[in-house]
Formats: sequence, structure tokens, C-alpha cells
Amino acid sequence: MPNKAVSIYYLNFNQTGTCISMGTSNGFLIFNCAPFGKFYSEDSGGYGIVEMLFSTSLLALVGIGDQPMLSPRRLRIINTKKHSIICEVTFPTKILSVKMNRSRIVVVLKEQIYIYDINNMRLLHTIEIAPNPEGLVALSCNTDTNLLAYPSPPKVISSDINPNVNTNTINIARSKSEELIANSKDNNLQNKFGTTLEGQQNIDEDKAANGYQMDQNTDTAENDINSGDVIIYDMNTLQPLMVIEAHKGEIAALNFSFDGSLIATASEKGTIIRVFSTSSGAKLYQFRRGTYPTKIYSLSFSQDNRFLSVTCSSKTVHIFKLTKTGEERTSGGADDADSDDSGNENDGDNNSVGNGDVSSLLSDNDIESTREPYVDASRKTMGRMIRNSSQKLSRRAAKTLGQLFPIKVTSILEPSRHFASLKLPTDSNISGNVKTLCSIGNEMEVDKVEYPELFDGQDQGDRTKVTMLPIRVISSEGYLYNYVLDPERGGDCLLLSQYSTSIDQ
Repeated sequence: MPNKAVSIYYLNFNQTGTCISMGTSNGFLIFNCAPFGKFYSEDSGGYGIVEMLFSTSLLALVGIGDQPMLSPRRLRIINTKKHSIICEVTFPTKILSVKMNRSRIVVVLKEQIYIYDINNMRLLHTIEIAPNPEGLVALSCNTDTNLLAYPSPPKVISSDINPNVNTNTINIARSKSEELIANSKDNNLQNKFGTTLEGQQNIDEDKAANGYQMDQNTDTAENDINSGDVIIYDMNTLQPLMVIEAHKGEIAALNFSFDGSLIATASEKGTIIRVFSTSSGAKLYQFRRGTYPTKIYSLSFSQDNRFLSVTCSSKTVHIFKLTKTGEERTSGGADDADSDDSGNENDGDNNSVGNGDVSSLLSDNDIESTREPYVDASRKTMGRMIRNSSQKLSRRAAKTLGQLFPIKVTSILEPSRHFASLKLPTDSNISGNVKTLCSIGNEMEVDKVEYPELFDGQDQGDRTKVTMLPIRVISSEGYLYNYVLDPERGGDCLLLSQYSTSIDQ
């Protein structure tokens, strides 16, 4: 009889993007990314969660329930070097997610979050949350910040004193000071913690960007409550820090930067990506992924916080560039390429947002002298050429408006688009969505002789090597793709290599 096909139930990078953990219907596997190769595997049944702690031998495992010992309610912590089980913990309901850093283990159920000390597996705290069927949480890698983030749609609380109070704002107020609740006679609960003004601006931008029209019945309290709240929780003090009103719709993805100073969020619509400061809750960046809705699978920062990658169901990976305050926010992607056949509004090269500073705008001569974003010849289509021409006109108009309007107005008209992008070479006939995850590596030197297509014949002087940024992408089909992008030019990423996990062999 032929062997039964192996299914992939879990796929993830470790915290540094140097290893891949995989759970299948037969067991689990650990791969090294560079050089690519399998260095640990175990065939002991189906696994739905295989979470690594950096590149250590510690693994967190959760089964899929195909065997009595592999219940989806049981967490196993093992040491792969010693081939030993460190501990086992059984929970009342199915485990949806497990996250680890060097001081904490977080176990997510549908309506609870359990926080453990990783050194002795002592239960530190349990958080009761709103139903979170996807187990969506983010945990900072840096134990100095040691933050947890999770979506928490607020519920309206009937109150004659404060008609706008909800479960999120009152819970944060209680954790900060019991006196704030007793003394609040207006909207100070929200303003005190910076959730109203910034959050309302985010909601207004959502409405403007998506052509939102107000419904006639918007005077009820329920219509004033938005589903896109994110709670930032301090894992050291075991106290919530703030509520960020990130989006109007429900949160679909969120992730911290490596140092924990930033958090990126995306809603279920998937058109707008936002980046917030975890110390103040202020919105620092807003990017447009595309015009049509799509499912966002992952958000990932580079370790130096210069770039943010976004993967989605269209099999496209978008790379956004995070500029410093005061710099012109420029995106140089060849185009959105979200779906070359769908007629989406696609991103163009050298997209920028006006910031009201005329001196910061590039002149025509400066634009001509700037290196154009790299364009992959295999992705050149008539549709892309037409869209690029249209988008260049739109960007010139946005720059002109930037001289007339404040940055907050022009950012609504034209949010920053991607700096670079790539389209996975997957079979378009495959039914269903291909889930993808991305990791941005550290800059490396690339020999220009080996990859002449990167430079399009442009003069590089006497340099034989050029600094490039590695982009790793894994897919639910079981492939690892290694790309590079020019951190100065942007544009289309170049595929260097592709590997298969060969789980069916």
C-alpha cells in the first residue's frame, strides 16, 4: 500500500529566523536555514504546535489528538539534546498557541492566557480574555521589555457617569489606580491612558482610506466601540500597561520588534498596516498593503527596526521601510503585485507621502539621478506597466498636496506603500490559501558578478560586492525561499534559492 500523505499542521521560524520548526501528521522536525538542512526530527505522532526557544534544545510541543498521549490540551516541554521530557501540563481546553522568551512561557486558550516562569514552570498569572479562537498573541523576544500583546475587543458598560466607558478602559484604569475610577466623572478614563485621541484618529483614517460612509444609526454606544483594540501587558510586573485602539475591525495579526519597542498590527481587512510605540502607544507609521481585502498571515521586523515584512493570502510578501522621524517616508516597490490578474490598485516604485516640508521633496533631477527600484523581468506584464504609470501620476499629486496640507491629512490621502515585494513561485492552480511566514535577516555582501540582474548594467564603480538584505519565506507547502533585496533601491526581491522539506519522502 502507498504511504499516507504527510500533512503539515505547524510551521514557524524561531525568534531570530535562523531555524524552522515543523509539526506534521507523523511527528515534528527542526531545520537550519543557512546552510539549509534537517538537524532534528521525531516520528511519534501528529503535532499541531512545535515552538522553539531561539536556537536552544528546548521545545514546546502540543499534539493534534491522534493519540491519547498527544492531546491538544497537553503541553510538553522537552530537551532535544538529552531526549528528555522536562514537564507536562494539561489544560482545561485546547491549546491554541504557545510563545516563549528567555524568562516566560505563554500558553493561549480560547478565553485564557497562562503565564509561566520558564526557569521552573511556576504559574505566575492567568488572564481572562475575550474569545480568541485563533490564539493570536505576540511576545517580545527581549526580556528587558518583556511585553505581551493580545487583541481584546471592548464591551460597552452601561454608565450614567461615563457613556463611553468600556471593559478595556475600565480594566486598565483599575490596574493603574483604583482612585481613577472613583474620581472619573467625564471621559478621563480613556484620555488618561492615551487611547481615545490616537485611537479615534486611527478609526477616522480607516474610514477615509476605505471610503467609509457613516450609517444613520451611529448614535448608539455599540457603534462607538471598535473591535481592533490591542492590550499591551507587562510580563515582569504582570500588569496591563495600555490599550491601543489600532483598527476599526478585528485584529488579524500583530508582532513586536526584536527589542520590543515597536508593535505592528493589521486588521482582518488587511489593507492598512500600523506601527505603534510600546512605551507611549503613539502611532509611528501607517502603510497601505493594497486596496482589496486579504488575509494577513504574519508581520515581522528586521532586528534593526528598519524594515517590516507582511505576508498575506495572495502569496505576495510586502517589505515596508521604517524611516526615522523627519525623513521622507519613501516606498520603492516595483508595484503591489497583490494579484496581477485581479485589477487591484497596486503599489508603485518610489512611493512617498508628502510631509509638508517642501525642501524634503525630490526635484526632477534628483529623481532621475536616483537608482530605480529593481524590477524582476519575470513579473513584467502590461497590467503592471499601466498601473505603474498611473501610480506615478498619483504620487506626484500626493507630493504636491504635501506642500499644501499637514502630514496627517496627506497620510490619509496616500499612506506609504511598500518599499519592496516578492511573489512566491507557487502553483496558481493549487486550491486554498498557501500560508506564508517571513523573516528578515542581517545585511550580507553579494558578489555583483554572480547576480548581474540586480544591477541592470548600472555602474557600481570598483566595487565587486554590494550589501543586500536576506529575506526568508516559508510556506505551508513545505518550501523555504531565500530572497535578497537592495536596502537602498528596494523594488522586486531576487530569488536566490529554494528548498523543500521533502516530508513525503
